[in-house]
Amino acid sequence: MADVLVPPEITQEVTQILSNLVLGDNAIRSSAEKAVNDRLEQTPELYLLAIAQFATSADTELMRSFSLVLLRRLLFRPPSTQRLALYDQLSGPAIATLERILLHSLLHEPAPVVRHMTVDTVTDLSNYSMKRGRPWHALQSQVFAMADSSDVHTREAAYRVFAGCPNLIMDLQTEAILSILQKGLQDQQSTDVRLASLRASVAFLSALDPGQQAHALSLMYPMLNTLPALPRARLPPFLAVLTELAAAHPLLFRAHVPALLAFLPALLLPAVDAGPTPTVARPNPAGFAFPPPGANGGGGGKAEGEGEDGAVSGEEDEVRKGALEFMTTLSEAKPSMLRGVEGWVNIVVRGCLEGMGEIPEDDTEAWLEADPAEDPTDDTYPHTYEHALDRLACALGGGAVLPPAFAFIPAMLASHDWRLRHAGLMAIAAIAEGTSKVMQQELGKIVECVEAADSR
Repeated sequence: MADVLVPPEITQEVTQILSNLVLGDNAIRSSAEKAVNDRLEQTPELYLLAIAQFATSADTELMRSFSLVLLRRLLFRPPSTQRLALYDQLSGPAIATLERILLHSLLHEPAPVVRHMTVDTVTDLSNYSMKRGRPWHALQSQVFAMADSSDVHTREAAYRVFAGCPNLIMDLQTEAILSILQKGLQDQQSTDVRLASLRASVAFLSALDPGQQAHALSLMYPMLNTLPALPRARLPPFLAVLTELAAAHPLLFRAHVPALLAFLPALLLPAVDAGPTPTVARPNPAGFAFPPPGANGGGGGKAEGEGEDGAVSGEEDEVRKGALEFMTTLSEAKPSMLRGVEGWVNIVVRGCLEGMGEIPEDDTEAWLEADPAEDPTDDTYPHTYEHALDRLACALGGGAVLPPAFAFIPAMLASHDWRLRHAGLMAIAAIAEGTSKVMQQELGKIVECVEAADSR
């Protein structure tokens, strides 16, 4: 960016100040912070452009990343009562120069981690400019070109920008938008591109009103079709993005509930029959109807991260929790859509009961010796399942949750494994709030079950 007219002495000064800001010495760092504030007070345009230029020229990824983070914070720092935000103090030519520097970084930054920082800064600047009635047309044209690049990191950056500022594509015809997003969702070379495009698709759909969403429903098919071919270890972030959409716009999933019900249980329930478990059997449902038969990925088989002895790894924990959170969130967001779907509630309840009974062997001694008010396993995933069961009961009610729950709870309470008896008791407590009206009618039977468990 040799065309940026920042005097060499200013560049050297900014280089020294930014280097001091990342040092561990508090005195040096405080002095550098004061220097930044003083320079921005005197000549904000020159020093902001110097920081932006340093973000493209610094020798290390650390300093380029730090410069971008600092630039974003300084530009949009909340204004004081006396002064505007720094962005609002910049002249038109200074803003144009700043945009040109950031576009150069977005396109040419070689390190993916730094380019992600550039994306964050670019999207913040674009959104802020849009609020000020100053659309960034050069960004729009560059990002569309980047989405067609042969370089996967460039394509990923483009879809990250679309996700961060969907306004860049909102003025296009719906068919053109769907074509761009679908191309990213079906990227054959990069899972990261598909994930970025999924985020962009969620941002686009979320920006539409219900009437506009009706014309974009076809996008849901390629969005959901990103799941089946993924390695299990890559599923959690995809599920998290879809969970965000499910919470805000559950009706978009109405037509896809049968396909979801065919795919998600294999993620939530243990994948193989391992003998007695909280729900006795561990089914392995088929995958989605729409991926090609025999496709490898999340739909079945031994899970990535699962040992030969069937032990659940940390990666597998995340997959199960991701599937659970999606199904629970969708149930909460639109209970009437799922309450009568055969198998949906049963799968979530079974998954919760399975997880609640899985206190790891390594935690057992600590759990037994702990004060009940200070459970040492409180941050582990059995509590995630317990909380999800409570949420499900409150959302769907006793009529939907009690029958599948008590198809398994009595056997858990009668188990010789204390962990399963504990899980059964905690399950009753978890569903009590949401199912109290129905549960009261069966209180005698429940008390008998609890007394039987207590006698063991």
